[in-house]
Amino acid sequence: MSGAPRLVASDDGLLRHGPARVVWQLGLPLALGLASHALINLVDLLLIGRLGEAAVRAAHVATTWNFVPMIVGNCVTTALLARLSRALAADRPAARQFHRRAEWCLLWFGALVSLLSAAPASAMVAWTGIEGAAADDAVHYLVVSNLGCLPMFALMQTTAAMRAAGEARMPLLLLLLANVLNLGLDLVLLFGWPALGLPGIGVVGAAYASVAARTVAAVLAFAWLARARHPLSLRAVPAAVPPLPVLRPLLADAWPQVLQIGLRAGVVLALTAVVQRRFGDAAVAALGITTRLDTLILFAALGFANAATAYSGRAVVVGWPDAARAAGLWAAAAAGGFGALLLAGLWWGCERMVGWFLPDATGDVVDVAVAYVGSVGWSQVLGAVALGAIGAVHGAGRMVLPLVVDVVGFGFVYGPLWWCAASDADLATVFASLVAGMAVVAVLHVTVVAFGRWPRPR
Repeated sequence: MSGAPRLVASDDGLLRHGPARVVWQLGLPLALGLASHALINLVDLLLIGRLGEAAVRAAHVATTWNFVPMIVGNCVTTALLARLSRALAADRPAARQFHRRAEWCLLWFGALVSLLSAAPASAMVAWTGIEGAAADDAVHYLVVSNLGCLPMFALMQTTAAMRAAGEARMPLLLLLLANVLNLGLDLVLLFGWPALGLPGIGVVGAAYASVAARTVAAVLAFAWLARARHPLSLRAVPAAVPPLPVLRPLLADAWPQVLQIGLRAGVVLALTAVVQRRFGDAAVAALGITTRLDTLILFAALGFANAATAYSGRAVVVGWPDAARAAGLWAAAAAGGFGALLLAGLWWGCERMVGWFLPDATGDVVDVAVAYVGSVGWSQVLGAVALGAIGAVHGAGRMVLPLVVDVVGFGFVYGPLWWCAASDADLATVFASLVAGMAVVAVLHVTVVAFGRWPRPR
């Protein structure tokens, strides 16, 4: 898996190196950048915890539901990344034209998703079972977050275009900028600025801060892509390049991924509902902390998956299916290994971190958080392995196959979870069932990458 392919000469800079090198050199900065994107939520939580346990529960429910439109945005973005990667290897003027049309088309799509996802906010919060002031704050937080999907979509799709072009530094810098700006706005909006007479607005201030920070970063991303020298410049292309359809092919590629990530997000929503009804407010407050911490593993895995997507998309175009396969295996190993390192750090500092995020945490909250990281955390590492492998398959243009594998695999996740909810199973059993199910999912995806058929150029 480590040698660079030599069967076909290519002037593509990404294909001059072997899949292992590309996965690590492109994937590691992307993993760090996307993990820093998860830090937006962690920064919010660090400050929200100063407002008390009810605020943590409200933010947890709202951000968990907000993950639904984020799924749609991420999946359309992955479809854009895969198509641009293949187009850059085949026809660069056409790739520029497709990218230009896609950016504007997806802005309108993002606005539509924002409106549709904000409308049922009250029903979403009620489904989880939380009540009182925490529920009111959760609804407000969710409405703001979902209406703020447009800048989130814009930042996702612009940085995806950069990754398709082989860029890693600029996406990282943009995400870091968004994090720093988000922190500054959090301090003002959550707690106010007494010297200027500005009052704080409480937990919902975190939602406003995130939307504002992403908006600034997205504007700068568009400015970067507007440069004439960029391989996917947004400037007008020659009239000789015919217009290409955009939204239909992107949505056709994205819908299987939406269902795939939806299966993963659904686990957190189902777990929250089960824990709220079976184990109470303290356990849900613990989930509010730990499910944000382990998003570091998820987002980092997407970095390695994106690297595999970019490499695999070009490799299959030039007739290197074995290189595409190797990229998937390397991405699975890198995502799993990096996720395990992150989990080790979370495990080592778990009790301390709970105190950071919720200074008045009770012993029950700490106990559930430690139990979650020590058990369910491994399901996230296994999920990272699966996502790394899936990235290469998506790059090759195979969008439905990973969904079929997930439907089979997640039967081993939801089935035991449903049994635990219907029985008197304790919390440790509930957590263990998730790890066992995700192990099945990871094994299935790695098997498909290692032994499945890969498309060849027509």
